[in-house]
Amino acid sequence: EGQIEELRHTYDTSRGEASYLSSIHGKTASLYGTAARIGGIAAGHDRPLIDALTEYGNSFGMVFQIVDDILDITATDEQLGKPAGHDIVEGVYTLPVLRTLALDNAAGAQLVELLGAPLGGAARDTALAIVRSNDGLASAVATAQEYAHRAMAACDDFPDSPATDALRAAPGALISSVPV
Repeated sequence: EGQIEELRHTYDTSRGEASYLSSIHGKTASLYGTAARIGGIAAGHDRPLIDALTEYGNSFGMVFQIVDDILDITATDEQLGKPAGHDIVEGVYTLPVLRTLALDNAAGAQLVELLGAPLGGAARDTALAIVRSNDGLASAVATAQEYAHRAMAACDDFPDSPATDALRAAPGALISSVPV
C-alpha cells in the first residue's frame, strides 16, 4: 500500500505531506514494526512489551526512511553508491522536497517550475541545489528527530540491558549520518 501511494503521486508537486508519511509508513516503517512485533511474540513477551516493540519498530522505520530520503538529496553519488537525487528524477518527492515546495518564497516557486516531469542532469542539479540550500532539509531532519524520540521513548518499556541501550542509541546514530 505504501508503494502504491507513492506511485499514485509520481511527479505530483502538490503531493501532501500526509501522503508521504503514509507511504513511508506503509513501505518501510510497518516492516520494521512487524518484525519487532513478531520478535516479541516469538520470545513470549507480554502484550505491553510487544506493543512497545511495535512502536519502536514503526518509529525507527520512519527515521530510517526519512534519513534515507535526506541522504538522497545531500549525499554524493559516491557516498550513496547510486546517483544522488534519484528520487527527485523519478518524480518521487520526499519530505525535504515537499517542505521546500511548500516554502512561500522564490526557491519554492522555482522548484515548482522545475518539477512535475522527468528531469535531465542540469535540471536535477538545479533542483538538488535548491533543496539543499533551503529550510526543507532542516525541517525534514527535525521530523526524523521527532520519530527518533518516539523510538527512544518506546525503549523506556524495555528491560534494562545492553540490547536496550543499543536500540535506544540506534535512531540517533541514523540521524548523525545526515550532513545537515
